[in-house]
Amino acid sequence: MTVLVVVVALVVAIATYLTWLARRLDRLAARVSDAGGGLVTQLVARADAAAQLAERCGLDELAASAARARVSYPALLAGAPLDAAVELAENALSRALRSAEVAAAGQRFPIELHAVDSGAARVALARQFHNDAVRDQRALAGRRVVRVLHLSGRRSPPGYFEIDDALPVREEPWPRLVEGSAYGADISGRDNPAREDRPGRDGSLGHGDRPGLAS
Repeated sequence: MTVLVVVVALVVAIATYLTWLARRLDRLAARVSDAGGGLVTQLVARADAAAQLAERCGLDELAASAARARVSYPALLAGAPLDAAVELAENALSRALRSAEVAAAGQRFPIELHAVDSGAARVALARQFHNDAVRDQRALAGRRVVRVLHLSGRRSPPGYFEIDDALPVREEPWPRLVEGSAYGADISGRDNPAREDRPGRDGSLGHGDRPGLAS
């Protein structure tokens, strides 16, 4: 009787573990799908911003790169995988966005340039989320028990999306208040002539008066 109880307990434990693994695989697959959809959305937004900047500034090369990237978006939005052709098109767009011509033209249209740079930053973040989800699913699907028992079914392992998404380096459109500038050494107000202490109406010293000046 004791042996039977032990055997039943082991069978239940194994079945519970395998069920948990199968459900975990399903959750990770859904996470990869959601992350992939979010990545596609950000790729579309980046290309749209790039096309708008190219139109405003007359940048033919940037316009062509954005147009090539947009070719695959209808299929991607319908659920097509992020394949090597998509990576090539997005890499070309990334390089075009970092060109000196874009940086120079963007000085005349800072709002459009900011939209492009913001889109590039969101693409980099979305790609990281996607690849993290892919890594987790591949790690679990690679376990021996999952492979032997075919717990993943016929689901093919997802692929990483590898593109050059380094952000463009831009010059700041206006100077900061820095030490030694004409606006004072410290923007907090210390040693800044723009925030010189003045007495209040009641004769008391105002906010920011230095210690040692009070009577």
